[in-house]
Amino acid sequence: MKPYIMMLMGLVLAIQSVTAQITINLALSNRPQPWLSDWANPVNGQLIISYMPQVVGDPNVKLRTTLFDESGAIIGSSNTSSARVYRLKDGVNLFSAADAIQLQNLKLLGKAQALLQRTGRLSAGLYQLTVEALNTAGDVVRARQTKSFTITAYQLPFLTSPANEANLDAHIAQSTIIFRWTSLVPSSTELPIYRVQVFEILPNQTPMQAFRGNRPLLDEQATRGTTQYIWRPNLAMLDSTANKKFIWTVQTIDREGKPIQGLDATAQGRSTPAVFTIIRNEAVKRPELN
Repeated sequence: MKPYIMMLMGLVLAIQSVTAQITINLALSNRPQPWLSDWANPVNGQLIISYMPQVVGDPNVKLRTTLFDESGAIIGSSNTSSARVYRLKDGVNLFSAADAIQLQNLKLLGKAQALLQRTGRLSAGLYQLTVEALNTAGDVVRARQTKSFTITAYQLPFLTSPANEANLDAHIAQSTIIFRWTSLVPSSTELPIYRVQVFEILPNQTPMQAFRGNRPLLDEQATRGTTQYIWRPNLAMLDSTANKKFIWTVQTIDREGKPIQGLDATAQGRSTPAVFTIIRNEAVKRPELN
């Protein structure tokens, strides 16, 4: 029996030697960007494949990607037959997170695919990503690793000043209006960009008609990382056109110029707008003296 045992042990060691040639380290950010096309950015992580040939082995591999939702159900997988073949060099081979997700070769299911086609992003939630290195035939797994990550739904800034339905003194507002808002929650891995937009509400318009249809009077970025913007409008606010109404908002965008996703995906990163009125000083309501 001993010769058979020795042969069996030798076979096991040989198999381990072959399968140990390749290891995968999926160094994925736990909060990557939601737009999968951006996963080429190093901020989202890297795929590290180590190839250490201990015996003569095939350095060519295909990658297979499988994406799971928080319940563990598969919501997407790559097409192995059309996957790119990589020839590994001895030692460490570096790939981007985009190579790991294989966007051009990834087929999502149902709502996830519809959202990806419409917006290029994943919805907010918890996911697991498994990456496997296969032989070129795609029928033998040579290494694999699974990592969890979260796509964050941010709470967009709340507009604090001018508050909704605020009245501003025309004598002051004609030269300076200070816009203030709260920060993005939770804080992102990079400083967001806040874009301040102001629209005039014309006669016979509702605020939302003006918001959706008018060209902005102001459309500027605040200093990066700050939560206020000083506008010097230089508008005629003391003549017969006084008592003008405006609607304003802040759009929060990332460094690529793409809107950061809030709880309402249709808002395109824009905070709930607020309406304010510019009125002549004598019309400003003051608290009554006792």
